Amino acid sequence: MFRVGETKIKSKVILAPMAGFTSYAYRKFMAPFGVGLFYTEMVSDAGYLYNNKETIKYLPQEDDVRPLALQLFGGKEEQLISAIEKLEKSDYKYDILDINLACPMPKVTRNNGGAAWLRKEEELLSMLEKVVKVSTRPVSVKLRIGWDENSINIRNLLPKIEKVGVSLIAVHLRTAKQMYTLKARYDLAANLGDLVQIPLIISGDIYTLEDAINALEITKADGVMVARGGLGNPHLIRQIDQYFKTGKVLPPSTLDKQLEYLEQLALLLVEEKGEQAGISCFRGIGPHFLKGFPGLKKYRIELTQNCKKIDDILNLIKRIKIDFDIK
Repeated sequence: MFRVGETKIKSKVILAPMAGFTSYAYRKFMAPFGVGLFYTEMVSDAGYLYNNKETIKYLPQEDDVRPLALQLFGGKEEQLISAIEKLEKSDYKYDILDINLACPMPKVTRNNGGAAWLRKEEELLSMLEKVVKVSTRPVSVKLRIGWDENSINIRNLLPKIEKVGVSLIAVHLRTAKQMYTLKARYDLAANLGDLVQIPLIISGDIYTLEDAINALEITKADGVMVARGGLGNPHLIRQIDQYFKTGKVLPPSTLDKQLEYLEQLALLLVEEKGEQAGISCFRGIGPHFLKGFPGLKKYRIELTQNCKKIDDILNLIKRIKIDFDIK
């Protein structure tokens, strides 16, 4: 569909990086559904430089999905550059280096990382120019439309980011102060894609195929980034991908398919993280697979509160199949 440097992105739907969710196992699980580009979870420049064991887990795995963007964050230019120089000497395989300018969480922004960069435009552009020079991979950024309502400057900022050599921009249509609340600001996003020559990806409130279609019609972007809308609903990725490739509108997922996906992800997370950590992570995602189907509320609650082992999950799936006469 489009290129980022020499990397071909073959779908208009991109899997957003989500801390605590888009680990290696989740990326591997989502691969068959038509994702055009994957991202690692946020990698701390300081954590990587000092070989923090938890940070190292977020880096690309040997047989990871591709194309893959490694997402780096930090609040100091020199430290970011040092981390990139170390990455350049490493054996980690990735296609794009992504700089996070979007995370609104206080633990990131109070150290001037993530969306805090949006408060200092000149420093931001200077940093990105240096990053582009150091990285042998094409550089992308994910950012928000501004720090707060009084500093929304996205239409002026996009061409400046392109000018310093960035190869892809993803825009989350909320301010940092909005966090993940209120509606994404599509009212401010008309024809954003026309402002730059490089690919533009739009993020924010993509929960249905219609949301994705409207987002691209409004913004003239090259693709949409699916985040929370894809949790427990991987079929949404397939619906968006197939619509823009073939024009076909695929029907919704079925309960038997959702149970199949539920089991696949649980097993992959346990394989990646071990049973205790894998199930702990899974309990934050698993109930989403059962949403929208009548009569399953008690199972969603049980999945969150009572499932401590992989066998608990597998047995719960068997019970649902019996109760709903699924062969």
